[in-house]
Amino acid sequence: MARLSRTRMVIIGGGFAGLRVLYRLHNALGRDADIILLDPRSTTLQKPALPDIALTGQAVDRYRHELQPIADRAGARFIQAAVLFIDPVKQRVELSNGRKLPYDYLFITMGIEKNYDVIEGYRKHGYSICDDEEAPRLYQALRQFKGGPVVVGTARTEWSHDVSLPHLDAACEGPMGEVSFMLDHQLRRRNIRDISTISLFTPGREFLDDVGDTVHQVLAERFSARAVQVLPQKNVVCLTDDSVIFSDGTELSSALTIIIPPYGGPAAIKHSGLGDDKGFVATDHAMRHVVYPSIFAAGDVNALSMPKLGHLAIIQADIAAATVIRELTNVGEVPLYKPEIFCIMHERDNEAMLIWSDVMYGGKTDVAFHGISAHLMKWAFDSYYFYAHDHLPADWVHAGLESVLGHVNIHDQA
Repeated sequence: MARLSRTRMVIIGGGFAGLRVLYRLHNALGRDADIILLDPRSTTLQKPALPDIALTGQAVDRYRHELQPIADRAGARFIQAAVLFIDPVKQRVELSNGRKLPYDYLFITMGIEKNYDVIEGYRKHGYSICDDEEAPRLYQALRQFKGGPVVVGTARTEWSHDVSLPHLDAACEGPMGEVSFMLDHQLRRRNIRDISTISLFTPGREFLDDVGDTVHQVLAERFSARAVQVLPQKNVVCLTDDSVIFSDGTELSSALTIIIPPYGGPAAIKHSGLGDDKGFVATDHAMRHVVYPSIFAAGDVNALSMPKLGHLAIIQADIAAATVIRELTNVGEVPLYKPEIFCIMHERDNEAMLIWSDVMYGGKTDVAFHGISAHLMKWAFDSYYFYAHDHLPADWVHAGLESVLGHVNIHDQA
Protein backbone atom coordinates (compact mmCIF):
# COMPACT_ATOMS: atom_id res chain seq x y z
CA MET A 1 0.00 0.00 0.00
CA ALA A 2 1.34 3.41 -0.95
CA ARG A 3 2.50 5.62 1.90
CA LEU A 4 0.32 8.66 2.60
CA SER A 5 1.81 11.99 1.59
CA ARG A 6 3.95 13.51 4.32
CA THR A 7 3.56 17.06 5.56
CA ARG A 8 5.89 19.27 3.54
CA MET A 9 8.03 21.57 5.68
CA VAL A 10 10.39 24.15 4.19
CA ILE A 11 12.87 26.01 6.40
CA ILE A 12 14.54 29.06 4.85
CA GLY A 13 17.85 29.68 6.60
CA GLY A 14 20.33 27.50 8.47
CA GLY A 15 21.21 29.77 11.39
CA PHE A 16 20.26 29.56 15.06
CA ALA A 17 16.51 29.68 14.45
CA GLY A 18 16.47 27.47 11.38
CA LEU A 19 18.48 24.67 12.97
CA ARG A 20 16.39 24.85 16.11
CA VAL A 21 13.19 24.42 14.07
CA LEU A 22 14.80 21.61 12.07
CA TYR A 23 15.67 19.52 15.10
CA ARG A 24 12.40 20.21 16.91
CA LEU A 25 10.35 19.08 13.90
CA HIS A 26 12.50 16.02 13.28
CA ASN A 27 12.44 14.91 16.92
CA ALA A 28 8.66 15.26 17.17
CA LEU A 29 7.46 14.20 13.72
CA GLY A 30 10.13 11.86 12.36
CA ARG A 31 9.20 10.36 9.01
CA ASP A 32 5.78 11.96 9.05
CA ALA A 33 7.40 15.22 7.90
CA ASP A 34 9.18 15.89 4.62
CA ILE A 35 11.61 18.62 5.71
CA ILE A 36 13.72 20.72 3.35
CA LEU A 37 16.38 23.10 4.65
CA LEU A 38 17.30 25.96 2.30
CA ASP A 39 20.32 28.23 2.49
CA PRO A 40 22.41 30.04 -0.12
CA ARG A 41 25.54 28.94 1.77
CA SER A 42 26.82 25.41 2.25
CA THR A 43 27.72 26.16 5.86
CA THR A 44 26.17 27.64 8.96
CA LEU A 45 28.22 30.11 10.97
CA GLN A 46 28.80 30.12 14.71
CA LYS A 47 28.21 33.88 14.92
CA PRO A 48 29.01 34.39 18.63
CA ALA A 49 32.62 33.53 17.71
CA LEU A 50 32.98 36.46 15.29
CA PRO A 51 34.60 38.77 17.89
CA ASP A 52 37.19 36.05 18.57
CA ILE A 53 37.91 35.79 14.84
CA ALA A 54 38.27 39.56 14.55
CA LEU A 55 40.23 40.27 17.73
CA THR A 56 42.32 37.15 18.31
CA GLY A 57 42.69 35.71 14.80
CA GLN A 58 40.79 32.48 15.36
CA ALA A 59 40.43 30.53 12.11
CA VAL A 60 37.09 31.13 10.41
CA ASP A 61 36.73 27.53 9.29
CA ARG A 62 36.71 26.42 12.92
CA TYR A 63 33.32 28.10 13.28
CA ARG A 64 31.74 27.09 9.99
CA HIS A 65 29.65 23.91 10.05
CA GLU A 66 28.53 22.04 6.93
CA LEU A 67 24.76 22.07 6.54
CA GLN A 68 24.48 18.86 4.50
CA PRO A 69 25.49 16.49 7.34
CA ILE A 70 23.37 18.51 9.77
CA ALA A 71 20.35 17.99 7.50
CA ASP A 72 21.22 14.32 7.05
CA ARG A 73 21.25 13.73 10.80
CA ALA A 74 17.84 15.34 11.06
CA GLY A 75 16.35 13.27 8.25
CA ALA A 76 15.95 16.36 6.07
CA ARG A 77 16.97 17.37 2.57
CA PHE A 78 19.37 20.27 2.15
CA ILE A 79 19.25 22.51 -0.91
CA GLN A 80 21.90 25.15 -1.40
CA ALA A 81 20.09 27.96 -3.16
CA ALA A 82 18.83 31.46 -2.52
CA VAL A 83 15.13 32.23 -2.20
CA LEU A 84 13.94 34.69 -4.84
CA PHE A 85 10.21 34.77 -4.21
CA ILE A 86 7.63 33.27 -1.87
CA ASP A 87 4.09 32.82 -3.17
CA PRO A 88 1.92 32.58 -0.04
CA VAL A 89 -1.26 31.86 -2.00
CA LYS A 90 0.10 28.96 -4.06
CA GLN A 91 2.29 28.02 -1.08
CA ARG A 92 5.53 27.60 -2.93
CA VAL A 93 9.06 28.97 -2.82
CA GLU A 94 10.95 29.98 -5.96
CA LEU A 95 14.71 29.41 -5.84
CA SER A 96 17.76 30.82 -7.60
CA ASN A 97 18.35 27.42 -9.23
CA GLY A 98 14.97 27.59 -10.98
CA ARG A 99 13.15 25.15 -8.71
CA LYS A 100 9.75 25.84 -7.21
CA LEU A 101 9.16 24.08 -3.91
CA PRO A 102 5.63 23.57 -2.58
CA TYR A 103 5.07 23.63 1.16
CA ASP A 104 2.40 22.90 3.73
CA TYR A 105 4.30 24.88 6.35
CA LEU A 106 7.01 27.46 5.72
CA PHE A 107 9.49 28.65 8.35
CA ILE A 108 11.24 31.90 7.50
CA THR A 109 14.47 31.95 9.51
CA MET A 110 16.74 33.68 7.01
CA GLY A 111 18.06 36.47 9.20
CA ILE A 112 18.59 40.02 7.96
CA GLU A 113 20.68 42.08 5.56
CA LYS A 114 23.50 44.25 6.87
CA ASN A 115 23.45 47.58 5.07
CA TYR A 116 27.12 48.58 5.21
CA ASP A 117 26.81 50.93 2.24
CA VAL A 118 24.29 53.16 4.02
CA ILE A 119 27.28 54.55 5.93
CA GLU A 120 29.23 56.79 3.57
CA GLY A 121 32.88 55.79 3.41
CA TYR A 122 32.44 52.46 5.17
CA ARG A 123 33.91 50.29 2.41
CA LYS A 124 37.10 52.37 2.32
CA HIS A 125 37.53 53.34 5.97
CA GLY A 126 35.38 51.07 8.14
CA TYR A 127 35.57 47.61 9.66
CA SER A 128 33.07 45.27 11.27
CA ILE A 129 32.66 41.91 12.99
CA CYS A 130 29.24 41.08 11.59
CA ASP A 131 30.10 38.25 9.20
CA ASP A 132 32.86 35.85 8.28
CA GLU A 133 34.26 38.17 5.61
CA GLU A 134 34.37 41.33 7.69
CA ALA A 135 35.77 39.75 10.87
CA PRO A 136 39.01 38.40 9.29
CA ARG A 137 39.42 41.72 7.48
CA LEU A 138 39.32 43.52 10.83
CA TYR A 139 41.91 41.15 12.27
CA GLN A 140 44.31 42.00 9.48
CA ALA A 141 43.79 45.72 10.13
CA LEU A 142 44.47 45.22 13.83
CA ARG A 143 47.74 43.45 13.04
CA GLN A 144 48.87 46.63 11.28
CA PHE A 145 47.50 48.99 13.94
CA LYS A 146 50.24 50.95 15.72
CA GLY A 147 48.06 52.82 18.20
CA GLY A 148 45.80 55.86 18.16
CA PRO A 149 42.11 56.66 18.61
CA VAL A 150 39.72 53.75 18.07
CA VAL A 151 36.00 54.37 17.57
CA VAL A 152 33.54 51.51 18.08
CA GLY A 153 29.76 51.66 17.75
CA THR A 154 26.43 50.71 16.25
CA ALA A 155 24.60 52.51 13.48
CA ARG A 156 20.93 53.37 13.87
CA THR A 157 18.41 50.99 12.34
CA GLU A 158 15.01 52.30 11.24
CA TRP A 159 11.98 50.17 12.14
CA SER A 160 8.41 49.93 10.94
CA HIS A 161 5.57 50.81 13.30
CA ASP A 162 3.33 47.91 12.21
CA VAL A 163 4.12 45.94 15.38
CA SER A 164 3.84 47.42 18.86
CA LEU A 165 7.30 47.01 20.40
CA PRO A 166 9.63 48.89 22.74
CA HIS A 167 11.65 51.35 20.68
CA LEU A 168 15.35 50.70 20.17
CA ASP A 169 17.65 52.74 17.95
CA ALA A 170 20.23 49.95 17.67
CA ALA A 171 19.45 46.47 16.34
CA CYS A 172 22.10 44.73 18.46
CA GLU A 173 24.79 46.34 20.62
CA GLY A 174 26.17 43.56 22.79
CA PRO A 175 28.95 42.65 20.31
CA MET A 176 30.27 46.23 20.42
CA GLY A 177 30.60 46.03 24.19
CA GLU A 178 32.46 42.76 23.76
CA VAL A 179 34.74 44.28 21.12
CA SER A 180 35.53 47.22 23.42
CA PHE A 181 36.57 44.93 26.26
CA MET A 182 38.56 42.56 24.06
CA LEU A 183 40.22 45.41 22.21
CA ASP A 184 41.36 46.98 25.48
CA HIS A 185 42.94 43.67 26.45
CA GLN A 186 44.63 43.15 23.09
CA LEU A 187 46.11 46.65 23.02
CA ARG A 188 47.46 46.20 26.55
CA ARG A 189 49.11 42.93 25.56
CA ARG A 190 50.78 44.73 22.65
CA ASN A 191 51.88 47.61 24.93
CA ILE A 192 50.09 50.24 22.84
CA ARG A 193 47.06 50.86 25.07
CA ASP A 194 48.69 53.96 26.60
CA ILE A 195 48.88 55.60 23.17
CA SER A 196 45.37 54.51 22.19
CA THR A 197 41.87 55.59 23.18
CA ILE A 198 38.64 53.61 22.83
CA SER A 199 35.37 55.48 22.28
CA LEU A 200 32.10 53.54 22.17
CA PHE A 201 29.13 55.34 20.62
CA THR A 202 25.47 54.39 20.59
CA PRO A 203 22.47 55.93 18.81
CA GLY A 204 20.39 55.26 21.95
CA ARG A 205 20.05 57.24 25.13
CA GLU A 206 22.37 54.73 26.79
CA PHE A 207 24.54 51.89 25.61
CA LEU A 208 22.23 48.83 25.76
CA ASP A 209 18.92 50.65 25.96
CA ASP A 210 17.26 47.24 26.33
CA VAL A 211 18.37 46.59 29.93
CA GLY A 212 17.68 48.19 33.31
CA ASP A 213 19.47 50.36 35.84
CA THR A 214 21.29 47.50 37.58
CA VAL A 215 22.93 46.31 34.38
CA HIS A 216 23.71 49.89 33.32
CA GLN A 217 25.50 50.49 36.60
CA VAL A 218 27.66 47.39 36.19
CA LEU A 219 28.41 48.31 32.58
CA ALA A 220 29.45 51.83 33.59
CA GLU A 221 31.84 50.41 36.17
CA ARG A 222 33.37 47.96 33.70
CA PHE A 223 33.79 50.58 30.98
CA SER A 224 35.35 53.00 33.47
CA ALA A 225 37.78 50.33 34.64
CA ARG A 226 38.83 49.75 31.02
CA ALA A 227 39.00 53.48 30.16
CA VAL A 228 36.31 53.12 27.49
CA GLN A 229 34.49 56.39 26.80
CA VAL A 230 30.78 55.91 26.07
CA LEU A 231 29.03 58.47 23.85
CA PRO A 232 25.20 58.28 23.74
CA GLN A 233 22.81 59.57 21.06
CA LYS A 234 25.34 59.49 18.24
CA ASN A 235 24.10 58.48 14.80
CA VAL A 236 26.99 57.74 12.43
CA VAL A 237 26.58 58.98 8.85
CA CYS A 238 30.08 59.09 7.38
CA LEU A 239 33.57 57.67 7.82
CA THR A 240 36.76 59.31 6.56
CA ASP A 241 40.36 58.15 6.74
CA ASP A 242 40.80 59.82 10.13
CA SER A 243 37.35 60.56 11.57
CA VAL A 244 33.80 59.45 12.27
CA ILE A 245 31.09 61.99 11.46
CA PHE A 246 27.68 61.99 13.16
CA SER A 247 24.31 63.36 12.12
CA ASP A 248 24.48 66.17 14.71
CA GLY A 249 27.59 67.58 12.98
CA THR A 250 30.08 66.36 15.58
CA GLU A 251 32.99 64.11 14.72
CA LEU A 252 35.59 61.97 16.41
CA SER A 253 39.17 61.42 15.37
CA SER A 254 39.70 57.78 14.48
CA ALA A 255 42.63 55.69 13.32
CA LEU A 256 40.45 52.55 13.38
CA THR A 257 36.66 52.48 13.13
CA ILE A 258 34.60 49.37 13.93
CA ILE A 259 30.86 49.48 13.16
CA ILE A 260 27.72 47.38 13.33
CA PRO A 261 25.79 48.64 10.29
CA PRO A 262 22.04 49.25 10.02
CA TYR A 263 19.92 46.13 9.60
CA GLY A 264 17.29 45.61 6.93
CA GLY A 265 14.84 42.90 5.96
CA PRO A 266 15.81 40.37 3.26
CA ALA A 267 15.17 41.31 -0.36
CA ALA A 268 13.09 38.16 -0.91
CA ILE A 269 10.71 39.14 1.88
CA LYS A 270 10.27 42.64 0.48
CA HIS A 271 9.82 41.29 -3.05
CA SER A 272 7.23 38.76 -1.86
CA GLY A 273 5.23 41.34 0.11
CA LEU A 274 5.47 39.28 3.30
CA GLY A 275 7.11 41.88 5.50
CA ASP A 276 6.51 45.35 6.88
CA ASP A 277 7.85 48.42 5.09
CA LYS A 278 11.37 47.61 6.35
CA GLY A 279 11.22 43.96 5.29
CA PHE A 280 10.70 42.30 8.68
CA VAL A 281 7.98 39.67 9.05
CA ALA A 282 5.10 40.56 11.37
CA THR A 283 3.79 37.59 13.36
CA ASP A 284 1.59 36.89 16.34
CA HIS A 285 3.09 35.47 19.53
CA ALA A 286 2.87 31.95 18.10
CA MET A 287 5.33 33.21 15.44
CA ARG A 288 2.63 32.76 12.79
CA HIS A 289 2.39 35.30 9.98
CA VAL A 290 -0.37 37.81 10.66
CA VAL A 291 -1.98 37.15 7.24
CA TYR A 292 -0.86 33.70 6.04
CA PRO A 293 -1.37 30.92 8.63
CA SER A 294 0.95 28.41 6.95
CA ILE A 295 3.95 30.75 7.33
CA PHE A 296 6.02 31.17 10.49
CA ALA A 297 9.02 33.39 11.17
CA ALA A 298 11.69 33.20 13.86
CA GLY A 299 14.93 35.01 14.56
CA ASP A 300 16.18 38.35 13.29
CA VAL A 301 13.77 38.42 10.36
CA ASN A 302 10.80 38.43 12.76
CA ALA A 303 9.61 41.94 13.62
CA LEU A 304 9.06 40.77 17.21
CA SER A 305 12.81 40.22 17.62
CA MET A 306 13.83 43.39 19.38
CA PRO A 307 16.78 43.50 19.74
CA LYS A 308 18.22 41.00 17.27
CA LEU A 309 19.66 38.26 19.48
CA GLY A 310 20.43 34.57 19.04
CA HIS A 311 18.69 33.88 22.35
CA LEU A 312 15.42 35.38 21.08
CA ALA A 313 15.81 33.42 17.84
CA ILE A 314 15.89 30.15 19.79
CA ILE A 315 12.90 31.13 21.92
CA GLN A 316 10.88 31.99 18.82
CA ALA A 317 11.97 28.86 16.95
CA ASP A 318 10.79 26.68 19.83
CA ILE A 319 7.39 28.37 19.78
CA ALA A 320 6.99 28.14 15.99
CA ALA A 321 7.91 24.46 15.91
CA ALA A 322 5.74 23.63 18.93
CA THR A 323 2.76 25.37 17.34
CA VAL A 324 2.97 23.25 14.18
CA ILE A 325 3.68 20.05 16.10
CA ARG A 326 0.62 20.69 18.27
CA GLU A 327 -1.55 21.28 15.19
CA LEU A 328 -0.43 18.07 13.52
CA THR A 329 -0.29 15.70 16.49
CA ASN A 330 -2.34 17.33 19.26
CA VAL A 331 0.66 16.57 21.46
CA GLY A 332 2.84 18.92 23.44
CA GLU A 333 2.45 22.41 24.78
CA VAL A 334 3.21 25.67 23.02
CA PRO A 335 5.46 27.88 25.20
CA LEU A 336 4.33 31.40 25.95
CA TYR A 337 6.43 34.10 24.34
CA LYS A 338 8.48 35.60 27.16
CA PRO A 339 11.29 37.58 25.56
CA GLU A 340 14.40 38.43 27.54
CA ILE A 341 17.85 39.83 26.93
CA PHE A 342 20.58 37.25 27.42
CA CYS A 343 24.12 37.86 26.23
CA ILE A 344 27.65 37.12 27.36
CA MET A 345 30.50 39.47 26.43
CA HIS A 346 34.00 38.03 26.41
CA GLU A 347 36.31 40.46 28.23
CA ARG A 348 39.77 38.88 28.34
CA ASP A 349 41.34 35.43 28.66
CA ASN A 350 38.94 33.44 30.86
CA GLU A 351 36.75 36.36 31.92
CA ALA A 352 33.40 37.41 30.51
CA MET A 353 30.42 39.56 31.46
CA LEU A 354 26.95 38.03 31.54
CA ILE A 355 23.76 40.07 31.15
CA TRP A 356 20.23 38.81 31.74
CA SER A 357 17.32 41.24 31.74
CA ASP A 358 13.64 41.40 30.89
CA VAL A 359 12.76 44.85 32.24
CA MET A 360 12.25 46.19 28.72
CA TYR A 361 9.38 43.70 28.38
CA GLY A 362 7.83 44.52 31.75
CA GLY A 363 9.71 41.99 33.87
CA LYS A 364 11.82 42.37 37.01
CA THR A 365 15.00 40.50 36.07
CA ASP A 366 18.04 42.73 35.65
CA VAL A 367 21.28 40.89 36.39
CA ALA A 368 24.89 41.38 35.34
CA PHE A 369 28.09 39.82 36.61
CA HIS A 370 31.55 39.10 35.28
CA GLY A 371 34.27 36.55 35.87
CA ILE A 372 35.29 33.01 35.02
CA SER A 373 31.78 31.59 35.55
CA ALA A 374 30.36 33.85 32.84
CA HIS A 375 33.16 32.79 30.48
CA LEU A 376 32.42 29.11 31.08
CA MET A 377 28.73 29.67 30.37
CA LYS A 378 29.56 31.46 27.12
CA TRP A 379 31.70 28.55 25.98
CA ALA A 380 29.02 26.03 26.95
CA PHE A 381 26.09 27.77 25.27
CA ASP A 382 27.90 28.85 22.10
CA SER A 383 29.80 25.63 21.46
CA TYR A 384 27.43 22.98 22.77
CA TYR A 385 24.63 24.31 20.59
CA PHE A 386 26.54 23.40 17.44
CA TYR A 387 28.68 20.45 18.48
CA ALA A 388 25.76 18.65 20.14
CA HIS A 389 23.63 19.42 17.05
CA ASP A 390 21.21 21.74 18.88
CA HIS A 391 20.30 19.22 21.56
CA LEU A 392 20.52 21.96 24.17
CA PRO A 393 17.74 21.71 26.76
CA ALA A 394 15.53 24.79 26.77
CA ASP A 395 15.94 25.36 30.49
CA TRP A 396 19.76 25.27 30.54
CA VAL A 397 20.07 29.06 30.46
CA HIS A 398 17.91 29.54 33.56
CA ALA A 399 19.33 26.53 35.38
CA GLY A 400 22.88 27.62 34.66
CA LEU A 401 22.28 31.15 35.84
CA GLU A 402 20.60 30.05 39.04
CA SER A 403 23.51 27.74 39.77
CA VAL A 404 26.09 30.46 39.15
CA LEU A 405 24.22 33.00 41.27
CA GLY A 406 23.93 30.62 44.21
CA HIS A 407 20.48 29.08 43.73
CA VAL A 408 18.74 32.42 44.30
CA ASN A 409 15.50 33.46 42.68
CA ILE A 410 16.80 35.32 39.66
CA HIS A 411 13.54 37.14 39.15
CA ASP A 412 13.95 38.83 42.55
CA GLN A 413 17.20 40.43 41.36
CA ALA A 414 16.33 43.92 40.22
